[in-house]
Amino acid sequence: MQIRLIRSATLTVELAEIRLLIDPWLAGKGEGRSYSGRGPSPLVDLPVPISELLQGIDAVLISHLHSDHFDETAQQVLPKSTPILCHARDRVAIQRIGFDDVRAIGDGLTLGAVNIRTTEGRHGPPDVLDDMGEVSGFLISAAGEPTLYWAGDTILCPEVEAVLADERLQVVVVHGCGAIWNGKGPLVMDLAMLARTLELVDPVHVVVTHLDAVDHATVSRSDIVTAAETWPGPARLHVPSDGETLSFE
Repeated sequence: MQIRLIRSATLTVELAEIRLLIDPWLAGKGEGRSYSGRGPSPLVDLPVPISELLQGIDAVLISHLHSDHFDETAQQVLPKSTPILCHARDRVAIQRIGFDDVRAIGDGLTLGAVNIRTTEGRHGPPDVLDDMGEVSGFLISAAGEPTLYWAGDTILCPEVEAVLADERLQVVVVHGCGAIWNGKGPLVMDLAMLARTLELVDPVHVVVTHLDAVDHATVSRSDIVTAAETWPGPARLHVPSDGETLSFE
């Protein structure tokens, strides 16, 4: 399995001869919205041209419809025939954008030899959930490949803890920028939640993404690297740079 971080939550996953693109946020630097009023996001450019990124994509996974996970640029440049895999609640909205092949993942969807299931999460504490709406993550597996849990835009909550406890995982991808909304949050994991996740999944690899790209973040890559010096199992923690590829067996 190869996981390539593109930027923020956007990444590609290659396993069992299938190449997936997850949550494409493809706007140029500063071409999106501001989430805190400090300045327009994304804060950095894409590390690769969009044309290169889209080569060989077999399907696109969409966790939810926030603008930093499926933006207007992605909606315009992706061929409308591209298979879009999503939670059932988002299927009609994505069809209305004009995509022809929108598939609700539900409890299990097969693409080639790859099986994908959705998982649930909480996009922050109770006082922001009306604004944030519902989100999902993905369990991705194939024979002879590591099992991947991409948790999505969620804090560490009972739904996430249940997946960590009940599934036989080898790789977990979490969002760790500790973003806030109108002074409330975090909307995704912060440092304390990341440390606790490492404790819960020993000896599973943990990859932290959704960093250094949105203006409402409170945690950076450097913050995580510094804090991790005192965390359990730091060798299992991966904080990739934009464009970096990680391989797992």
